[in-house]
Amino acid sequence: MNISKSIAFLSLLLAGTATGVQAQYIDEIRRYAQPEQGATARFKGLGNAQTALGGDLSSVSGNPAGLGFFGQSDLSITLDYANDVNKASYFGTNSQNSIGRVGISQFAAVFNLPTRRAIGSNLTSGWVNFNIGVGYHKTNNFNSTLGYTGINSESSIADFMTYESGNVFGDFGWESGMIDEDAEGYLIPMTTLDNRQTAFNREEGFQSETNVSFGANYSNRFYIGGSLGFSRVNHRVNSLFMEDGSIENAGYIYPQNPSSRFVNTGHADYDIYNPLLESDYAYDNEYWSDTRGNGFNAKLGIIYKPVSQLQIGITATTPTWYTLTNEYTDYFGITNYLTGGTEDGLEYPEETTYFDYNLRTPYRLNGGIAVLFGTGLISADVEYVDYASMQFTSSDTGTDNNMNNEIKNTYKSAVNFRVGGEYMIAPDLMIRAGYGYAGGPFKDFDSNIQTVSAGLGYRINNLYFDLAYQNMSQKYSLKPYVLDDANGHYSPVVDVDNFRNSVFLTAGFKF
Repeated sequence: MNISKSIAFLSLLLAGTATGVQAQYIDEIRRYAQPEQGATARFKGLGNAQTALGGDLSSVSGNPAGLGFFGQSDLSITLDYANDVNKASYFGTNSQNSIGRVGISQFAAVFNLPTRRAIGSNLTSGWVNFNIGVGYHKTNNFNSTLGYTGINSESSIADFMTYESGNVFGDFGWESGMIDEDAEGYLIPMTTLDNRQTAFNREEGFQSETNVSFGANYSNRFYIGGSLGFSRVNHRVNSLFMEDGSIENAGYIYPQNPSSRFVNTGHADYDIYNPLLESDYAYDNEYWSDTRGNGFNAKLGIIYKPVSQLQIGITATTPTWYTLTNEYTDYFGITNYLTGGTEDGLEYPEETTYFDYNLRTPYRLNGGIAVLFGTGLISADVEYVDYASMQFTSSDTGTDNNMNNEIKNTYKSAVNFRVGGEYMIAPDLMIRAGYGYAGGPFKDFDSNIQTVSAGLGYRINNLYFDLAYQNMSQKYSLKPYVLDDANGHYSPVVDVDNFRNSVFLTAGFKF
């Protein structure tokens, strides 16, 4: 029964079914539309509540109007360490996986260009400066490892295959003998319950943005700025799903279909499939996905100071228009341990395909307010994002319609909140704290993300150093495969607690 068959990623998209791979793909493009805010350790420590603040190199990638606050040129670099932990529970079995990485989070510079004034003129009225900033910052850290295992007493991957007639899951289920048909021609699973299911998902890579920005200061009251952003995606995924179980016996299939290839001695395939009855099996499906590409966007921002203690900021960010290429490889395999002591199996071997597509992420609107007092400040932001407005385009209209309908059916708009504070405890030493809440983008379930941060800042002459700790946490559920929940055939569910502990260190120099 050694049969080979290739699988193309595009065929999964065209199938229009809620396969695990397509669901993973839909989730990936959403993640490209969720860049992390803030770049330097100072603003990370403030919970990334930065829309109404300036004078920090995060403004190069955040609200560019904040560049107008610089009275001298500035250069900084930020290093980060992130440790990502996933705790999963599946049918009562708990698992934990973690991964840690060190990297460069930010590198930027701003060049102060004061306007020329006649000697003796008022230097604080009119256009005070036009500053230019350039910078790089990491907007997403994809490094994460998730694993889970459990004894499934309710369903098998074969149940999912019965819904997938006409695509690779259904084809493999039929050829491997994991599914058959009853006397009326309906597909039925041939696997028993209480099978062990195990899965591993490893992600690597990052998303980044390089910005060219400007900011201007008018009379130390009104600040305006704009920027062009050039984004980069480098995202790799390796996902493995395994199931160890047993094939049903003749007493299960014969009453449902006496003409089945498993029990009908006159069937052409009887000698292939009858030996599989009551055999143990080890099934695995693994895929590798590598997505790379570039995009661009633009921002426009303003900050207004009605009084010296109050700042109000607004930022509008266009969608990012990405051109992406996905390199995709998929593998299906099963080994049957026959009752006679021999082995048999089936493989759909690896074949790599490439798929080019364009992605338009949502626009973003940010509003912020900051209150300044003698020894510190408090800042708060609100952000609106409509994830349902994402747009997918490729060279195939059928694929585009499939994906865009799935985007609209899956996602909704979300509102994000951020708040932070800074307090000077000594002439050159500051402490900071912040909190962020990112509303879930999904229509059918909550998946909000909460972030808590704290930090320190130290200034000495023209040098400065900032340190921040950030804890991000979210709880969500995922389905290894999707069944007919509406009719009581419930999909298995994995409950996941995700934590990411990050440390950021910024060193800067004013000149």
